[in-house]
Amino acid sequence: MNTSKLQSFAAEARRSFMGAVSARLEAALVPNSPVQVNSPNVFNQLEQELRKYGGGQQGKDHVVERYAYRWFNRIIAFRYMDAHGFTSMPVVSAADVTDVNGLPEVLAAAKRGEYDSNVFEATGTSNAKLRDAVEALFNGSTHSDDPQGQAYGLLLQAECRYWHKFMPFMFENTNSTFGKIDELLMPADLLAEGSVLRRAIEVMTPEDCEDVEIIGWLYQFYIAERKDEVMAGFKKSKKAGANEIPAATQLFTPDWIVRYLVQNSVGRLWMQNHPDCQLYKTWEYYI
Repeated sequence: MNTSKLQSFAAEARRSFMGAVSARLEAALVPNSPVQVNSPNVFNQLEQELRKYGGGQQGKDHVVERYAYRWFNRIIAFRYMDAHGFTSMPVVSAADVTDVNGLPEVLAAAKRGEYDSNVFEATGTSNAKLRDAVEALFNGSTHSDDPQGQAYGLLLQAECRYWHKFMPFMFENTNSTFGKIDELLMPADLLAEGSVLRRAIEVMTPEDCEDVEIIGWLYQFYIAERKDEVMAGFKKSKKAGANEIPAATQLFTPDWIVRYLVQNSVGRLWMQNHPDCQLYKTWEYYI
């Protein structure tokens, strides 16, 4: 696993997604924006969340940080699942998951008129409506400057809705506040060259995805800049709040450190009480 590539990617992804989510947020806040006119309930929920976290720039910063991270998590999760064959149709990867330039298979299939029945038929009418919207983009009945990109955004939303029933901690219920805002603030241009999605496919090779630690490393590298900001604040005697504590304390623990800690704590107690036991001979990190 090339951790230096993962580190560079995660740092770039954070900056890219925060910029993309910020652009979506600012567009939504423009007076008489489409979301205010067409989806007033969603806009009201967005305003409530902004106020909840202090309003003004403070509220915006919190919302941007939160939803950029949520979309990063999803892209990483889908790439990992695609590489392992957990998705019946690759969601962010091409049909050949080693292909770094191909269209995501869910999009390529939709262009052929093919849709995963599990996603679009077994989950109720909400995804069926998304499928109709995708078809309207493809046949031109809905005008768009980027029909392929917009169609992919809808397909990605449909996949998130489907996977909610299996992993609600990762994919929010679209009927919840977070779920509706998730879709509103979804980063644009996911298919563009050099996008976070494209880079994820490049750096998360199927071989690297054989090691589940890749997810932990990406988490640690993603929050590294935020951690540096928090630690710099501590040096200036700034008190830690609820927003600062996770970045300062939640670190990824590699497997070898876990083994070292377990073997020299629980393992040591076991050996003290079972001196004739030979298990310790298989403990690589036992002192």
